[in-house]
Order: sequence, then structure tokens, then C-alpha cells
Amino acid sequence: MNIPDNLQNFPEPSLILIGDFGKTIIHKAHGINIDELRVVESRDPAFPDSESTVIVSKGIRAHSDAAHNKEEDRKHYAKDIVEALTDFVDDHDIKDIQLIMPTELYNLINQYLSRDVQDLITRHLNKDLTKSDLVEALERLLEIPKDIN
Repeated sequence: MNIPDNLQNFPEPSLILIGDFGKTIIHKAHGINIDELRVVESRDPAFPDSESTVIVSKGIRAHSDAAHNKEEDRKHYAKDIVEALTDFVDDHDIKDIQLIMPTELYNLINQYLSRDVQDLITRHLNKDLTKSDLVEALERLLEIPKDIN
């Protein structure tokens, strides 16, 4: 897709991540073009019937460590994003990473990133714009200054 003239602010290969705790879309922007590279989706949790129990057989309820653990699911999801992000940085000679996602997700991802990849992050917009138009997301992103590191 061509980036509108007023939003062409990517002279070097850049990754734009637009995410929330359900999915993260990874785009590569360079010059006048932006392309979707991958969508990382959170894993389907094992939904329990209540907070600390699961239905195991014929309606029998049992306490289980296998019950849905939201924090563990989020960690796995963050690691999936980091793996994809690191692969794209290595494969596409990325010079810049810009993130649009809630700060809670950004902080979780940052825990698993190498220092080299962390140093490429130049913008973070604390918003959930996964359901927004890409042009609107870019407009909002470019309103904030670069160099958050």
C-alpha cells in the first residue's frame, strides 16, 4: 500500500506494530510503501468453568493448574511477538521500530527483547488502535516525537 504523502516519514526500513492483547499486526514501512508482514494472535486459552476449576469429565469439576492463567497466556503472546519482531529485524535490515499498543503490552514485550532490538524502538503510542484504519493509526503515531529510548 502507498503511504499518503503527508505520512511518508520512513526514509529507512521501519517496523510498525499495532497491537493489543488479542492480536498484533506487524507492518514494514519504507519510503512511500507500507506492507503488512504478519499478524501475531494470542493463543486460545483453556477456558475454565470458574476461576479455579475446570470441567474434566461428565460435568465433574476439579481444581487444576491447567485452568486458564491469563498472565501466562500474556507472557506466551509477548514472546511470540518478540520472536516475530526479532526475525523481521534480522531479515529486513530494520533501522527503526514504532509501536502502537497499550503500555502494559509494550512493557511485557520489552522484558523479552534483546538490547539491540530495544534500541531500535523510537516511538510508542499508548493506544489500542487495532480496529482503526491504518492511515488513522499512522496519523496518531506521527503526532508524537521520536526517540523514546
